[in-house]
Amino acid sequence: MFSSSRLPFYIGGMKKLLFILSVAFASLPGMAQVTWSPSPQHQQGLPSSVKIFTTSDSLDGKPFKAYYLEADLKDPKLEVLTRVGNGKRYTPKQYYEQESGNVLAVVNTTFFSFADNRNLNLVISDGKVLAPQATVKRKNPKGTDTLTYYPTTGAIGFFRNRTADIAWAYNMGKKKKTMQLAAPYTIEVNGKPAPEPTKRTAKGLKRWKPQTAVGGGPVLVQNGKVHITAEEEMRGGAGFRGPNPRTVIGYTPDQKLIILMVEGRNKGIAEGASLDQLANLMVGLGCQEALNLDGGGSSALYVKGKDTIKPSDKEGHRPVPAVLVLKYKE
Repeated sequence: MFSSSRLPFYIGGMKKLLFILSVAFASLPGMAQVTWSPSPQHQQGLPSSVKIFTTSDSLDGKPFKAYYLEADLKDPKLEVLTRVGNGKRYTPKQYYEQESGNVLAVVNTTFFSFADNRNLNLVISDGKVLAPQATVKRKNPKGTDTLTYYPTTGAIGFFRNRTADIAWAYNMGKKKKTMQLAAPYTIEVNGKPAPEPTKRTAKGLKRWKPQTAVGGGPVLVQNGKVHITAEEEMRGGAGFRGPNPRTVIGYTPDQKLIILMVEGRNKGIAEGASLDQLANLMVGLGCQEALNLDGGGSSALYVKGKDTIKPSDKEGHRPVPAVLVLKYKE
């Protein structure tokens, strides 16, 4: 039992201890917790089932700026669609202007080839594969030949029952049927590329039939916990994993779609986020699963005719060959 003369000292000591603990926890790597506020300028014209939030908090002690969109997939008037450039690339703003009806938002999605504007990840529209997951070719370090790898990369799919799912996807056979795995396929066996995934070589491979889907990688969150599969999806490298502008997508257990847009390469204002920080941010937003999409200069979320983050390319928005479009039925 404390005497009244010692009580003020004890309270003061507890406050000091709590302060020290809060600083210590805040400084731990990967904590990545920030405070979000509504963004009134971006909320204008959106239905009540779609909300935009923003933050300018520091992230693990570094300047940070980001936005996230939350959309209730259970809203029957909400449409989640994909659009492709058919061999060309357009900015999210151009896709927005080309679209008819009540367009709520446009966001970049897949990684792509600058050489031929080809999507390198899965794109599905109305149940049809518009772009399959690409193989990866690398020069053999022990010879002059080229090695072919068959990574199963992360993709998010949207289904008729208004639910979402993230899976490791692969397109198989001449018809490029979309298959899924509950874990990434092994890309290498005994120092050599693993054979192409088949029902014989890939245990648990089964059909995946979303109406709409886009791919990227790596997966960041599984079962509500951080679970990053960068190496398994051949998305490794310190430069890729480190702070960058980012586009991330995920969903909550109650089917709220979350699209996170992180500004980066803007020194002193917004320095981006690493994969580990992204995963923690998405867990903090309540995501059941989350997926990294193409970032860097490609990152762009265009909402009702307004930009969110400042593009990292000095030319402005980078044209991309595929986007996800959110529309609202009139």
